[in-house]
Amino acid sequence: MSKRLIKQTTAAVLLTTSVLSFSSAALGATNSSVDQSVNKVKVELNNATKHYVYPSLDGKLAPSSKLYPALNSAKKNYQLTRSAVVSSKLSSAQKNAKLKEIDALYNEKISGGLVPYIDAYNYATKYLVPIMNEIAAAQERNDFAAVEKGYHKLSYQLKGRTAILYRFSGKAARDLLLAEYKKPADAKRNELMVPVTITMKITEINDLLKAGKKAEAKTEFAEIEALLHRLPNASTNKFVAALLAEVAKVKAAVGETTPVTPPVVTPVDPPATGGGGDDTPSQPSQQQILNNKVAALVTLLNSKEGDKATAESTGTNALTVTLKKDLKQEDFVAYLGQGFYSKFISEVGVTKLNGLDPKSTEAVLYLQSQIPTDVDSLADLDGKTITLPVTVNNGSALNVDFKVTFKFEK
Repeated sequence: MSKRLIKQTTAAVLLTTSVLSFSSAALGATNSSVDQSVNKVKVELNNATKHYVYPSLDGKLAPSSKLYPALNSAKKNYQLTRSAVVSSKLSSAQKNAKLKEIDALYNEKISGGLVPYIDAYNYATKYLVPIMNEIAAAQERNDFAAVEKGYHKLSYQLKGRTAILYRFSGKAARDLLLAEYKKPADAKRNELMVPVTITMKITEINDLLKAGKKAEAKTEFAEIEALLHRLPNASTNKFVAALLAEVAKVKAAVGETTPVTPPVVTPVDPPATGGGGDDTPSQPSQQQILNNKVAALVTLLNSKEGDKATAESTGTNALTVTLKKDLKQEDFVAYLGQGFYSKFISEVGVTKLNGLDPKSTEAVLYLQSQIPTDVDSLADLDGKTITLPVTVNNGSALNVDFKVTFKFEK
């Protein structure tokens, strides 16, 4: 590969990033309207999960209301692109290949990502949240029957329906959704398990007393007494304090004379959080977010471009790209442009390259200046490192020197 072509490769990078397709003059590839549509919808589909994954890396959940425009656009453009491919003059093999590619991407990013995330978010906010609010209001007014009803509704949801919260891709978003909605619901169910059991026993005892079955009522009360030590501390829980007052009434009604003694609960020190002394999870640093995005970039590159090169993270803000030994010149150009640089910008969140718009002509000129002068072939890239001073913004700006080292497969 000549130095001149190496320089042209950098220009191709800009073209790939800006117009989402390869120029036939620079890269020798087809630039038909169908190809443009396919490339464009691929970019849109690839970006679909980012609408909720990226906010989660900053500790925020994307509300479903803000995701519907992206979902509707992706669905519409996917269907239009499929129709364009089917009605095109491409050969059957070419049509099938393109359809297979965008169908797989749609299934991964939309059917397995954006749609189930929206479903999970809607479920959490439209089912779990109202039940939790209902229980909280019932506890506040010491409405034992309403608390019992809310407890059973919550138990039903947690037992059979919360699997929906696990079905979408994106671990950070999934963990955040679980922490914000399911874990508090689990905790509330566990907190109310004994109080609700006692409430149900009180109702049962009162029914027995009304039927004149005092001996049976006394036997049932013994079961309540066996549960009292498992109640939360009444001194800090007014609902439990009110419940104990009801227990005392029932105890007197069944003929027991010893007073109801509130359970003594030994306080347990909260686990150390390594931060400000509360149990609020610490937010990830900008460097941690960047590290996560680089890991995602490596996975994406290797899944989509693994036939040309293998990328691996080799330290903080550093990647090593190992080129396949039989890689052709034109394939390297495609990899560097569409395969690497465009994904690097979008996946990592690059907003500046050496202080410049990463898609600008000035940025291209800067990239050209970074290419080693002694590179005449792909093999000459072996061991060469390019340093990219970039600004990434994942909530706030972070300036780093990102190093990319090339190796040639032995």
